[in-house]
Amino acid sequence: MTKIDYELSARLFKALSHPIRLQMVDVLSDDECCVTDVMTALKISQSTTSQHLLILKNSGIIYPEKHGTRTCYKVTNELTSEIIALLKKSKI
Repeated sequence: MTKIDYELSARLFKALSHPIRLQMVDVLSDDECCVTDVMTALKISQSTTSQHLLILKNSGIIYPEKHGTRTCYKVTNELTSEIIALLKKSKI
């Protein structure tokens, strides 16, 4: 039986507990995107986008990659991708 890291799990769920962050993870699960792509997809401001991306990055859900002057983000946490897939299947 695998042990659960409850602290790590709680941090993951806390990071996903905001609707905008769930949407971001959904968008970034399909493909990596830069900040402006995320802003456009979610119709939110640059500052709001950056704040939520920072929370997701600090929780280990997404990872930034530099492409010249642009920073693009992608989901690197497989469990998070599975959670999003389960939410889509559940039709909540």
